[in-house]
Amino acid sequence: MKISKTILAAVAALALTGAGIAVARTGEAPEPIASSGQWQLLRTTEGILIHDPFNKAVPARDVQDTYEFNGDTDPARAFVRATDDGLEVGVDPPPEATTHKGYFAVTHDAYPETSIFHVRMSKQPGQVQSPTEVGQAVFAVQTANTKVTGLINFIVISADSTAGMTSWRVGYMHGHVRNAEFVYYWGTTPSIDEPDTRDVTLRTDGRRTLTVWFGNEQVFHSDELSLEMEAPFQPYLEVQAVQTPYASSFQDFWVVEDDHLLLTGVPDGAGVRLVDDAGGVVGETAASTGGLAALELPPYAAKGRGTLEITEPGREPVRLGAFDYAGGDELQLVSK
Repeated sequence: MKISKTILAAVAALALTGAGIAVARTGEAPEPIASSGQWQLLRTTEGILIHDPFNKAVPARDVQDTYEFNGDTDPARAFVRATDDGLEVGVDPPPEATTHKGYFAVTHDAYPETSIFHVRMSKQPGQVQSPTEVGQAVFAVQTANTKVTGLINFIVISADSTAGMTSWRVGYMHGHVRNAEFVYYWGTTPSIDEPDTRDVTLRTDGRRTLTVWFGNEQVFHSDELSLEMEAPFQPYLEVQAVQTPYASSFQDFWVVEDDHLLLTGVPDGAGVRLVDDAGGVVGETAASTGGLAALELPPYAAKGRGTLEITEPGREPVRLGAFDYAGGDELQLVSK
């Protein structure tokens, strides 16, 4: 992928503002996030927009500081609870209900169309055996303008269990609140062997482009869709069920601003790369000019922990890290 005009503009802005950007935006110089020899690495702008590991039990009221709980299920027959094993969302629809009943946690904040969304989502273990009953774990990214327009257009990724089997699907819901239609894009064959849990990463411009990864595998991509999702977007952590109690669970939920790290202060001619804790290369760029470097990250690895390696011709590489990074971070290399 070529570096976008937005990224290039940001790089140019960094070149003009230099070290002053940290003071201008935060009011004080940032603390170093890594150092080695004569060099220190500063983070002048953070790309992380939200990160909830959901690996610790907290009261529901604390979760509601960031999320709204809602759905078309009577709240007395639904729950959202943060446990040591994830954010659990569950429903117990009335037996006479023959259509899907759902409940969700949705962020109060909305995020720009450049954003990358990630979550580790799990369906309820085991299978829903009856063909008339359905359980779904759902991750959705929806236009945030529903309350204004009445449209609920959203990308949906679900793990569907029914008739003793599970399938994973990617699709698009569009229309008004009470008359939405589902468009199927991709899915797995129903099987008893489908995994209960997947790491899901999603990126869309809300108009024509959608890409979805399970782990580091790209399972769907198109730039010829006809979407009507006006940015900004809101992510939903959700459960749906028909005639059966069901629950889904979510961990490691994050949204980052984009898929690049921008670095200033790089010696001319130096190569830069980011490696993960296992030594794998996450992103790299050729020799820098003018002290600028832009590292493109695989979207599924747009948040993580890594070490920056800077190599000048004829010199040993300088390694800075490990540190936590996120797509959209602006970093600055400075001499001590």
